[in-house]
Amino acid sequence: MEITPRVHSIPAPQAAFSGPQAPNVYLVVDSGQAVLIDAGYPDEASVKPRLEYLQGIAGPSAGSGQALKLSHIIVTHHHIDHCGGAHALRQATGAAICLHPTEARLLSEWRAAALQDVDIPIEPQTLADRLRAWRRATAQTTPDCLLQGGDTLQVGGVTIEVIDTPGHTLGSISLYLREEGVLFSGDTVLGLGTVVILPPPHGDMALYVQSLGRLQTYDAALLCPGHGPPVRDVARKLQELIDHRREREQQILAAVGQGRGRLEAMLADIYPELDRRLVGMARAQLLAHLAKLESEGKIARRDEATGTPYGLV
Repeated sequence: MEITPRVHSIPAPQAAFSGPQAPNVYLVVDSGQAVLIDAGYPDEASVKPRLEYLQGIAGPSAGSGQALKLSHIIVTHHHIDHCGGAHALRQATGAAICLHPTEARLLSEWRAAALQDVDIPIEPQTLADRLRAWRRATAQTTPDCLLQGGDTLQVGGVTIEVIDTPGHTLGSISLYLREEGVLFSGDTVLGLGTVVILPPPHGDMALYVQSLGRLQTYDAALLCPGHGPPVRDVARKLQELIDHRREREQQILAAVGQGRGRLEAMLADIYPELDRRLVGMARAQLLAHLAKLESEGKIARRDEATGTPYGLV
């Protein structure tokens, strides 16, 4: 699906763990050269349509009959829905896989462990079997090159700039297509709703808010998120996300100030009608905010025996 002449989204059928918004995979193409941004899940139903799309496109400014040259697969972060298909795509195309150094390390560390961001209520054995297979596939996503903030990559006559945007994971990156003013945000910004930020060591709310501010410094006309539809009013979207996090912090500070510093009490106050399937993610969000507020000296832990483990400083 063409978003701009140089930017395409390559859809695939909804995978088992995609949730309401499947992961997006983007193609940036110019003068017969191309890169992929993210790789989706590793199952054949996700990988095959993307390979077919690559085979069917020559790209703007490519000569008649000229094959598209895919040089790189840039992975915004190590989660399986963005990283899983990279090795299969590399095998089929010869493209080099690029990761942030921190994400390469994190990917290596969790290869034998449970995934951080899968919380889908399906039959446990089915989940376990599928995750084992996908984990094995994702474990092959070893980087051919490392990219971090400030690095650039040429694609034909256009330039992709790497932006460090940690928070959702500690090495998450976003990408900026300079000539078109297009931001690719991975899971730092979603097309709809807000992303889960886990508490340290898996995520960092303070870094996340800083990353949103960093993206505000770019003159972006379009944002292509890791999930959901493209965002046209980029400045408004980024400010809304920052305001949302600030509002949540004020809710937490108010609860703690009223002596309701227990996590379960804050959950009840802030998410009064939450679907039970989302309780785990909501709890993680609160813990991430609490860690940020504690690091900023706004709250402090108390003796758990008091029943209010957090208090205002």
